[in-house]
Amino acid sequence: MPLPLAEKIGRMIEFAHRWGEPALVDEEIATELTTQLRRTITPAEISALRDGSTIEIPRDLATALCALCGVTDVGYLLANGDEDVDIDLRLQLWTLARDRGIRHVAARAMTRDKMRELISDLRALPTRTG
Repeated sequence: MPLPLAEKIGRMIEFAHRWGEPALVDEEIATELTTQLRRTITPAEISALRDGSTIEIPRDLATALCALCGVTDVGYLLANGDEDVDIDLRLQLWTLARDRGIRHVAARAMTRDKMRELISDLRALPTRTG
């Protein structure tokens, strides 16, 4: 079952900043996407995507938002079936590694279950403080 669009967008935005910096807010996202797409994207449109009141995203907006957040596969936001799960697990892993101060993670060729175990282990670690 595909993940809700709002959850995926939230995960991308959380992933898209460096440790110690705040995540992008709707106004910043709308401004950047307006520039990239050369058409007006309002903070309210971003808010509607993030809170789940809008459940579909146009391909051009999805592509630009993925690029802004450093997600190289627009299929994450436009997925059919469960292909978005692998990308989502990687975003969770990388975000947790950043927030826990882990510099290197070897997670190649892991099954989804093993990836979930690693994510669970990372969640159990204390958040980096300095």
